Amino acid sequence: MIDSPPNSSLKSGTPTSMDTLDTTDHKNARQPLQILEPVPLNKRPPPVTATSSPFNLMTTAKSMGPPTPPITPLQRRHKRCSTSAGSISLDKVAEGSTVDVARESQAPDMPGASGSRSDANDWERTRPRAYTKQYQRQAPDLHGKEEFGRGVWSLVYRAIEGSPTHPTTPLTPPTSPISGGPSVLSKRVLAVKAPSRRDAHRILDHEARILTYLHSFGKASDYLTPFHGYDQATHSIILSAIPLNLDTHVRAAAATARANFSTRTMFDPIVGTEEWSSLAIALVSGLSFLHSKHCIHGDIKPANILLQPSIGNNDNNSKEPYIPLYCDFSSSLITSDPAPPEISALTQDYSSPELLASLTNPSVPTLPTAAADVYALAVTLLFAAIGESPYAGAKMEMLKLSMAREGRPLQFAKAGDQAARVRKGGMVERCLTGAVMKDVAERWGVERWRGEVERVVGL
Repeated sequence: MIDSPPNSSLKSGTPTSMDTLDTTDHKNARQPLQILEPVPLNKRPPPVTATSSPFNLMTTAKSMGPPTPPITPLQRRHKRCSTSAGSISLDKVAEGSTVDVARESQAPDMPGASGSRSDANDWERTRPRAYTKQYQRQAPDLHGKEEFGRGVWSLVYRAIEGSPTHPTTPLTPPTSPISGGPSVLSKRVLAVKAPSRRDAHRILDHEARILTYLHSFGKASDYLTPFHGYDQATHSIILSAIPLNLDTHVRAAAATARANFSTRTMFDPIVGTEEWSSLAIALVSGLSFLHSKHCIHGDIKPANILLQPSIGNNDNNSKEPYIPLYCDFSSSLITSDPAPPEISALTQDYSSPELLASLTNPSVPTLPTAAADVYALAVTLLFAAIGESPYAGAKMEMLKLSMAREGRPLQFAKAGDQAARVRKGGMVERCLTGAVMKDVAERWGVERWRGEVERVVGL
């Protein structure tokens, strides 16, 4: 028996299951479009209004049948949204700064936005800003130095900023590659303030919280060292590297003045009249900013004032080579804090007499005050005028402490080798007299002091 070919049924005309399927498909196939005749307006069905009942809407939809041709199905697409000035920018994330989404869209009366704000509530809600980038310790420089400084609780070393620790999720579709983005190693030099002992962790934690709070205000960058965040894993504070401080600068100017003595400048401040005037205005204004935010610095001294070069800075109107910025808030407190920490360290040459007196009574907590800040800054400016501590004549530490407790720094400076620079009726004396009064009740407040300085220097 010879088998018929597989397609013999097709040739004989006998219908097969394939033919049946094909016929069914043709029956269900979409009919060609028909040309619709125009319908006069008066004969068209009334439109469905918003007042129609759900039942009527469903009935109308069923009677209309499927749309011809059918609607193209919608697909989910990822769109790239453009951000406005108030939204999060990719540049901001690339810089490594933490973006608080909640604060970007706050009402005017909320913390972090313009308008009224409750500083006490701000402090209660403040938590240290996290630093989200990698950094590595820098090798010693040409002089063999790898540290900017070392204190009682911490050391500050050089570091190089790297790529983000937590890379962001890539965009869909991805953006065009940008040269110099976060994947490229940034050469920005950082100053990392790390604890030098285990019991310093809580102090640096508190300092990072204070810096986060202060930098939530717009003018903080005018008076404070740039703060980038806090490395919780190592209890380290990440700051911009500014190697020069006021102490080093003034001592260098004093050495130059001694080597090149001139009667023409012997009555001027050791750093020059214009620079000293600029320092006084900037530092008193900075202290006014701190106190207006209920922050007491607690350890103002020349070594805790960094000098940022004004060249290349946004402030092109500055005539002075440096911009003074406050740093080291390890002894600071917020006055609205219900449980402020006791002062962690102080420098006797710049401490007020009432603060030094409180050290003799261990039962009374030693807390810095706004008046003590004013006194400390005044002695700091006196140091910038004469090039040395007003108690430099003391040969023993006990004698120096006794002189500091007396609260007469101007009188001791006038008895020293640089008396001509603080002569009676001169600019330095008029700017500082009311700020170094021993009696706290007679000592100038920061706002009055600011007005006196501006009046004396002729602003």
